[in-house]
Amino acid sequence: MPAERLRGLQAWLQGAILDPEGTGDVADVLVGTARLPAARRLAIYQHGYLTRLLGCLGAHYPVARHLLGADLFDGFARDYLCARPSRSYTLEALGAGFAEHLAATRPDVTEGEREPWIDLLFDVVRFERAFTEAHAAAGAEFRGPPPAAPEPQDEDWAGTSVSTVECLRLVRAGFPVHTFAVAVRARHDPPLPPPGEVRLVLSRTDFVVTVTELDEPRFRLLAALRAGTPLGRAGVDAGLAPHETAVCVRTWLAERLIVGINGRTPHR
Repeated sequence: MPAERLRGLQAWLQGAILDPEGTGDVADVLVGTARLPAARRLAIYQHGYLTRLLGCLGAHYPVARHLLGADLFDGFARDYLCARPSRSYTLEALGAGFAEHLAATRPDVTEGEREPWIDLLFDVVRFERAFTEAHAAAGAEFRGPPPAAPEPQDEDWAGTSVSTVECLRLVRAGFPVHTFAVAVRARHDPPLPPPGEVRLVLSRTDFVVTVTELDEPRFRLLAALRAGTPLGRAGVDAGLAPHETAVCVRTWLAERLIVGINGRTPHR
């Protein structure tokens, strides 16, 4: 078969799998049999592809799947995949927009009364996405010892900026989704958690994702430092004294949440 013809058939098959509605007359391309018409033969691949993506989303969001039940989760997932088809070579990116899609299509908006369990669902999905990203992004495993911590008495302490580890993710949630997720992943069937704001830091240590709660000032401080705000301004905005900011920086250097000072990041 000529290469150009082969490329054309491959492009058609890809398009038919990704967009079944725009396939056209399948019999013009595929050969059917008495037992298996052309459209049914193509449907095997279309169904298999969608089933694979649904399985991947379920693997990335096991707590959300538990919360909704398999059938309802798959319904939301199908709607998401239809609205935002996969366009990446890696399945890690498949669920990147799931939380935003759910928020844009939440069913209780038109009814005029927000349902708390839907807010819980959004928080769970956002937490699970952050968990996936913390697992996949570069961590501190192959870096050298942390740099020395700057101190408030240093001449340029207030203007010092730090670099946080790539796998660091910060999540503010209206429910204790981290404890709920632990219970679900342990194959328990916990009750729905009551509302309660939590501020979570996700990172990775020795290839294991860790989750830590912070209070409001320290969460704001770490978020500001991650965004590149110098120590002095970040501490003031978070409501922390210089010595309190310095303690946080020393702690986060030891925990490998901070891995560089003023752009200098040690490597092994």
